[in-house]
Amino acid sequence: MKMLLHELHPAMVHAPLALLPTATAADLIATLSGDKSWAKVGRRLWVAGTVGALFSGLAGLAASQEVKLNEPRARDMVFIHGLGNAVISLGAVGMTLWRLRHPPSLGQTLIGLMANAAAVYTASLGGKVVYDMGVGINSMPPEASAGTLKGPPLLSAEAPKALLRDGLQGMRWLIRRAKSLFSGAQPLTSGSAGFGPAYEVPPTPELVLEHDTTGGMVEQSRH
Repeated sequence: MKMLLHELHPAMVHAPLALLPTATAADLIATLSGDKSWAKVGRRLWVAGTVGALFSGLAGLAASQEVKLNEPRARDMVFIHGLGNAVISLGAVGMTLWRLRHPPSLGQTLIGLMANAAAVYTASLGGKVVYDMGVGINSMPPEASAGTLKGPPLLSAEAPKALLRDGLQGMRWLIRRAKSLFSGAQPLTSGSAGFGPAYEVPPTPELVLEHDTTGGMVEQSRH
């Protein structure tokens, strides 16, 4: 069995999801008890969790370019998942740099708790994208609007180059989509937040217009 490159993200993301909340808990214990040993544990966990977040984030950006996202709601769910995790990861970097120079404080710990709560939401979106929408699942039929584009095997010679190339492309896509969202040019697809009545509507593939043989326009599903 070969592990594909796009499967690296779900394999690695559990590390920061476990380490960063544990770091926050250690800081909270240190703040309430005054025990410096817990402060040292928290600082080390912040470093480990942040490194894990950055690496799994790069893998996630690469994965966004290696899966099939022809369904608009699934694509925007991936966008929210990626943008939210990017903000959380940058916040973890800032928190780690601060903790390397300062002891934990109650305010810093509360910020960490809120960031971890946000990470639970973005993680749940990642789960919905896979288990509800079928994004990244290898066994999806070719005509499905979600699935995988069959990236290279993880241990192949091509994988490191593909990770960096697709990670950069994923970052560019994330920035472009964010610009179109915040400018009002392309609002989020209904139901892409992962909850509410709009999310219960069955997903539909993106429709494109193509010329028929008579010169008219026909709608076809984009696969």
